[in-house]
This record gives sequence, structure tokens and C-alpha cells, in this order.
Amino acid sequence: MTEFRRRSALQLLGGGMAFLAGCSETADGNGNGTDDTGESGSNGETASIEGDLPPYASMLPTNDRSAYFYGAIDVETMSTLLEDEGAEAGAEPTDPLVGNPVVVALLCSFGLRQLGSSAGRRAYTDNNETADGEEQFVYADGVYALVGSYDRDGLATALEAAGYTAESEAEAYAVYTDDESDEVVGVSDDVYAYSYPNEGESAFDPVDAVERTVATAAGDRTPKHEADDGFDRLLRAGENRGITSCLYTDADEFDADSLSSDRATDEDGLQFAFDAFEGANGVHQQLAVADIDAAATASAVVTYDSEDRVDEARLESSLGTEAETVDFVTIGSRVEIDAEYSGEFARE
Repeated sequence: MTEFRRRSALQLLGGGMAFLAGCSETADGNGNGTDDTGESGSNGETASIEGDLPPYASMLPTNDRSAYFYGAIDVETMSTLLEDEGAEAGAEPTDPLVGNPVVVALLCSFGLRQLGSSAGRRAYTDNNETADGEEQFVYADGVYALVGSYDRDGLATALEAAGYTAESEAEAYAVYTDDESDEVVGVSDDVYAYSYPNEGESAFDPVDAVERTVATAAGDRTPKHEADDGFDRLLRAGENRGITSCLYTDADEFDADSLSSDRATDEDGLQFAFDAFEGANGVHQQLAVADIDAAATASAVVTYDSEDRVDEARLESSLGTEAETVDFVTIGSRVEIDAEYSGEFARE
């Protein structure tokens, strides 16, 4: 992420530009039609939540780890961040309600820059049939994925012509590797996914990870939200527009490694801050920017295994610290947070 300028990410908060299509109005509540009257049930479960799933939920794969993280942003927003050269440097956000989604923007921008330097870029560009404003960029399970509508046959032909080798092929998806760049690419009708070898403690097999992603998108594997009711409820309770950051565990609460801030960072110091969520087992955050005065709105849903684990005081002391207004509402074993930030937030 060293090539991505921090000032571009901070432009989300104070540049006076409409980054997010359709997000110019402040949302009330979670914006997903969630039933806010749910009560805690067994094992901390909350009564049925009728909110919508994000459009990319069907490509989020299961894995063999307890902790699960993903981040998402619409491509129009990401393109503006990458191309803007007139952003003024602003104050680094210290409020996790803002800072965590901003790091998602950094993480996704790094992924888009990798795509921009790969031989698969033209294949993706020439075979992208997504309607304007509908494409999403998602980072999950070690894989970068563009979610939209694609000409899968055209992608396969273009990748093979560029020298990519087919690693696995199924009726609805295929996975390719490029020996020159070590890039792994997976394609389906709805997803263009890619990853690279990763060394160190977080090492994983990028071919397996990419195949899980496109196979899930193609319906050949069960997506995470269908296999885990708690994850499904968290996605439905959260606001899914703009920039999203989601951390979840199927355990009673996050362990220390899950809350570690070294999941992603840039060399200038922006990093995730999850300390406020100690004792919780799920957090779904969202950030949007208005197009009138660059005011930002942020929301979060924090879930716990049971009502007696809820620690609203801890959340209140750590979240919304730089907001103009912030509201905390406890509903059974979850806490919903909504905050508003002025247009001067990033210009201090």
C-alpha cells in the first residue's frame, strides 16, 4: 500500500466531492429495513432481522478459520480516490468509526493498483459488462474481487491469449495462473477475482482461495452467510452502502489475534483499530460521504454472544469521538451506532 497517498483516503472526509452515488442523504438507522424490535434469544441470537444482504454476499466464501474479515467499496468511489490529484492533506482520523473504513479504502486501492499492473487488466476491461454505478470491489479471504457482470467466455479467451494457464475449470467458473507475475485469476459470470502468493504467518494458497471465491459466486459452494446464521444476521443488520468493514467470529468473542491491528496498514501509520470491540463477536461498519458539504455519516452494528456481554460503555468511550452527533442504541445482544461528521472534519 506504499504507493497510495494517505491524503486521497482522507479526501473521503473533506474534499467536497460526491464519491458515493446515492449516498448524499443521511440514512436513518441501518437503512436496510431492519426490524429494530428484535429481542435476544438463545446463544445471544437476535430475533429475525429482515434487512437486505449486500449484493456481493453470494460470493463471500466459507473457510476453515473462526475469524472472518472482509471490506467492500464501490468502484466509482475507488476510481475517484485513485485518480484525484487535488486533495489537500487532512488530519489522520483517530475515530475508529471513520478510520476502519478508510483503511478498507487503502486496502482495496492497493488491490486495484495490482490489477492495473497485470496482464489480466485488458481482459477484465474488455469483458466488463457491468452497468454504471453497480460494480463493487471486495476484499475477502485473501482475495480481491470485482463483483458485477462479465463475459466469462470472453475473459477466458483473453486470459489464455495473454499466456495465463488454466488451473481448474468448471461449468460456471475457471481459475488461471500467470507464471510471470504469480497472479491467480478466477472468473465467473458475476465475479472477476484475483490474488497473489503470500508469505509469512498469514500465508495461504491463492489458487485455493480464488477458486473458493468464484465457485461460491457460481453457486457451486455454500456462501458464508448461508452456512452461519450469526454472520447472516450481522450482514442484514448493517448498512451496506458506501465503504464497508466487517469483522466476525463464530466463537463467543473475538480472540486477541482477530483484534490485532496489523491485518492491514500503510507505512504512514493508518491501520485498523478494533480494541473497542473486545468481548464482541461481530462488527459491521459503514462510511458514506454527502455531496453537498462533504459531511460524512458512519454507522456500525456490534454483536455479542449474549445480552450480559454487551459493553456499551466501552463502545461509547472509543467510537464517535470526532463526530458532531453520535447515537448508541442497545437492542438485545447488539448495539447499533449512528454518527455524523461535519465537512470540516478532514481539514483540521
